[in-house]
Amino acid sequence: MNARQYRSATAGGTDPILLQWRVLLVAINEELIDVRRLMAETSVAELNRLAEEYFSRLPDWSYHLAKPFGSIDETAQLLINFAVVLQGLSLCPGMTVLEFGAGTCWASRYLTQLGCKVIATDISPTALKIGRELYERQPVFGEKHEPQFLLFDGERFRLPDACVDRIICLDAFHHVPNPERVLSEMARVLVEGGIAGFAEPGPEHSHSPQSQYEMKAFKVIENDVVIEDIWQQAQSAGFTDIKLAIFNVPTFHLGLDDFNDFLAGGTELQRWAEATRAFLQNQRNFFLYRGEEVISDSRFRAGLVGEIKIAPETLSAREGEPVIAQATITNTSKSLWLPRSAGLGAVQLGCHVYDDNGKLLHHSYHWEALTPGEGRPVLPGQTVSPKIHIPALPKGSYIFEFDLVSNDVCWFALNGSPQIRVRANVS
Repeated sequence: MNARQYRSATAGGTDPILLQWRVLLVAINEELIDVRRLMAETSVAELNRLAEEYFSRLPDWSYHLAKPFGSIDETAQLLINFAVVLQGLSLCPGMTVLEFGAGTCWASRYLTQLGCKVIATDISPTALKIGRELYERQPVFGEKHEPQFLLFDGERFRLPDACVDRIICLDAFHHVPNPERVLSEMARVLVEGGIAGFAEPGPEHSHSPQSQYEMKAFKVIENDVVIEDIWQQAQSAGFTDIKLAIFNVPTFHLGLDDFNDFLAGGTELQRWAEATRAFLQNQRNFFLYRGEEVISDSRFRAGLVGEIKIAPETLSAREGEPVIAQATITNTSKSLWLPRSAGLGAVQLGCHVYDDNGKLLHHSYHWEALTPGEGRPVLPGQTVSPKIHIPALPKGSYIFEFDLVSNDVCWFALNGSPQIRVRANVS
């Protein structure tokens, strides 16, 4: 290798291991493939054809059907990336989620199991065929939404405007030759307040040995993910904010003394910070936000709290008759409480029944709507005063424990919201 080749190999990089690989590649192959030139020289149609050619020539689908458990070496990275993006998307059941570059749809299947309405899109018909096979071989549990499989032509989603709540993209965006166009389409189909979450490599990705191999052997795009460029393109597309995730793979393992030192803010904390910084040199998990943030509602557990008052302090009723009480409920959270008619996330006042000694007799004995009829949402800071009709109980003395509950989401007490206990006598 001459001096010019060495300078070319080491330009623009800071990671010592990465630099060694780049120097080695130059020495063997004279020069690295320039991914930007490859993108300029290859049409979208040609890249679509190459992707389909790869999947259609697979002699065995076992590895792809097994993902993310197809390879021990990659499973942890795939699952951690998925978890980081999943957490940042702030999902809830019933949301419409588009998986961009779904491939053989392993992540789509997980999202379907979570109760989302999934649209799995990819440029390869065979990849989506493998995805259908995955759903057939490993059907989701329970009554969930049927997935939609959507072939992408590389230019436009065959979807109407503002029709998806979230977009997830796992190691697919760095393969696209037209990132500006794809970001524009993502912004078009996202609703106001929608989020697109990505797990991608970093700004030196195209120079890695594997990327160079993939581009040489298959002409696949292995683009560098320069987040400043993406953010500029995203703003032009209509996105209004960006956030990046800080995390580390592999996890940091410490002995007990070092762990306590870490918690105390000692030298181990600095070591962890350095390890995380080194990892993030070539990893970019990020989120793009479209429009103003929509007020959270009771389909999401985070922050659900309220205040309950019950009158009178001691309740009474005749045997065979309901126990009637007057409740005063204040929404002290920042979330909109959905009415009973909403189904998922509907907030009601629940009641557990204990005997006079505090032994639980009936958990979730009765739920009462907070507003009459089909109900109205309860706004943050709003107070409502529903009358409670607790079904008849046998003669005896009881303790009623009242707690707010969001249907199929959580009891508010799990968030630290205070419960109220009152005594009741049935004579």
